[in-house]
Amino acid sequence: MFSLFKKDYRHHLAKGEKYLQQGRYVDAKFSFHKALETVDKSSGEGKSNEAWLLTKLSDINNALAAMNLKEAEYAVNCGNRGKADEHLQIVMELAEDVTLREKAEKLSANLVSRNDIHNLSNNNNACSSCKGSHVQTAESMASSFHADSHLSMEEKFDLLTSTLPAPLPERYASLGKEFAYCYLSINDGEDDKALPILEQLLHHTEDDILYYELALIKFRQNDFTSCEQYLKRAIAINSQNPLCYLALVQLKIESGSFADAIPLLEHMIMSNLLSGQAQIILGDVYAMLGEDVKASEIFSVALSLPGISREAAERLVPLLLKQDRVPEAEYIKKQFLKKCC
Repeated sequence: MFSLFKKDYRHHLAKGEKYLQQGRYVDAKFSFHKALETVDKSSGEGKSNEAWLLTKLSDINNALAAMNLKEAEYAVNCGNRGKADEHLQIVMELAEDVTLREKAEKLSANLVSRNDIHNLSNNNNACSSCKGSHVQTAESMASSFHADSHLSMEEKFDLLTSTLPAPLPERYASLGKEFAYCYLSINDGEDDKALPILEQLLHHTEDDILYYELALIKFRQNDFTSCEQYLKRAIAINSQNPLCYLALVQLKIESGSFADAIPLLEHMIMSNLLSGQAQIILGDVYAMLGEDVKASEIFSVALSLPGISREAAERLVPLLLKQDRVPEAEYIKKQFLKKCC
């Protein structure tokens, strides 16, 4: 009986070390906890092993706390106070490192004022959609944006593009007023106004952003063939525009070509092009293909990535339950899916 428990302890220990090497901290923590439960604590060697495991668990807690701190910072920058508070609470629960706790406390103290600024910006943006007359130039359209919105045309454009990954906001702005009007028309659901402007701009210059926006219009028109052609043209012009890859992935998924989306997503992850989002979608694709084990592995890795751990956990828990891995599912649910503030 003693040898059986010792073997079980070493089994969980080996699994924990393997997960730790892969950066799968949550899985490693679960395995080390199982090892701690089964190690023989009556002997000197067992007590030494127990102390080593407790140190490892402390290190993992600090690593997870550091990741949650990064997620809190990410949430603050996105204006999502609820998620930031949630991750900061996890930091305070997990962190044994004094520096991490101090950083979390400082960020929490600064959160209220930063959130107030964000709310002020949102209040200023509380306006109706532009319903201006059908005119042809950006200069003449500017007055209609002033009439129907608290924001100018330029301010609204800057606000909308500010959420794009860098350096796209600056690149969108560099395309000029005609494109800005076009982009705002698209945002207001007026593709019929935007389409001729995009086509005219493309006569003068070939640009990946122009092809990307044109591809999205074609997608909304259910012209998937043209959509794919324009996206591939955009990628040929600029292979570093992540939105083009993401749109192509979504096109493949929409058309049922799930397997074709996999190499695109893997390329995004390897090239660090919206890699976190690509990781989540890759797991979704494998789940849609019925490969639950592979999907679970991908979401497990994503638990350790800043900004997407909660989203990964939301997908991972049902998959684990489906595979009868109830203890792991409950553990991840407890760590990542606590009730939002």
